Amino acid sequence: MPTYRYRAKRGPDKTVDGEIVADSAAAAVARVDAMGLSPIWVRETAPAADRSGAAARFGRAGTREVTIFTHQLASLIKAGVPILRALSTVSEQTDSAAMGRVVDALRKRVQDGGMLSEALQEHPKCFPDLYVSMVRAGESAGALDTVLLRIAETRERDEAVRRQVQTAMAYPTLIMVVGGVTVFVLLAFFLPRVAGLFRDVRDLPLPTRILLGISDAIATGWPWMLLAAGLALAVLNRILAMDKGRLAADRLKLRIPGLGKFLLHADLARLARTLGLLLESGVAIDRSLGLCAGVVRNRALKLAVEEIRTLVVQQGLAFASGVRRAKLFPPLFANMTAVGEEAGRLDAALLDIASFYERDCEQRGRMATSLLEPVMILVVGALVGFIVAAMLLPVFRLTSGL
Repeated sequence: MPTYRYRAKRGPDKTVDGEIVADSAAAAVARVDAMGLSPIWVRETAPAADRSGAAARFGRAGTREVTIFTHQLASLIKAGVPILRALSTVSEQTDSAAMGRVVDALRKRVQDGGMLSEALQEHPKCFPDLYVSMVRAGESAGALDTVLLRIAETRERDEAVRRQVQTAMAYPTLIMVVGGVTVFVLLAFFLPRVAGLFRDVRDLPLPTRILLGISDAIATGWPWMLLAAGLALAVLNRILAMDKGRLAADRLKLRIPGLGKFLLHADLARLARTLGLLLESGVAIDRSLGLCAGVVRNRALKLAVEEIRTLVVQQGLAFASGVRRAKLFPPLFANMTAVGEEAGRLDAALLDIASFYERDCEQRGRMATSLLEPVMILVVGALVGFIVAAMLLPVFRLTSGL
């Protein structure tokens, strides 16, 4: 049976939205009436297959394009531009062909009488459930422009935190890869040709003997070493594809000195800002926690969020009490949420927590980048220096003997 979305009046002032399953539109209206509501409109939702087909036809716009679209649409609606005209204007301004097709589809859906949230729901690859739920809440509250602006700001902050994590990890990874490849080439291909000069030399220095032994092992067995490394990576990927393996790896990440706290704070910032924004938009706490569990990347922290949701929804505990019982959350998080709940401003407290952890991640990222750069250079330099010194020591001994 098809599913119908409806908007109806309950009493003189209250408006409610919902979904029902019925044989036809007339049956859906009758069911809404039977619930004691006065229907304003009832519309059939697009089937899941149709939505996935539409997503396949239009492709997927990039994260940055979706953020720009959200900013532009929020600015136009805030300026008083009707939604259809605003979508047409954004479609003309976008530089992305994929995003342009998606916006055109949104405009046609709205032009046919659908709500913007319903149109967004047909493109799940571009607009996740979190995005759609916030837009639906903004439509119900009559504050669509404000909600869209907050979504755009949140996405930009999330992208900034993600870039900080990538920046903090990219440089050390690059240095390790370049240094490893350099040392491998020297030991596997260059040194075996030079080592022939020292085959007849007796009493070689210890560093030279160690280096020649390593070089011989790598030169003769490097194909098998690469095969073993490839198999190890394949097994590791297989383990990480499993829920238990991914959970164990994520827990291990949080225990790494320095890096673990940085990754935890980045996820806490994302969680707090998303949850605060959802609550500020009027989304219920149980629905908000369910959506936020999908935002968190670390599986261990995701389990903690689901545990909090169980404690709050099923056992009726306060949110701060659930945070205190769950693991991984620092005392600061629980204390600030407790103060926010007591003041009736949990959303504002969560946004303050997000700002604090975002600043902390920014500072940690800058410090890590500034410290790791010289450390990695020193490590790679020491390896290359050892190779050069080990090769020159026999030469110095021979020349001194002459």
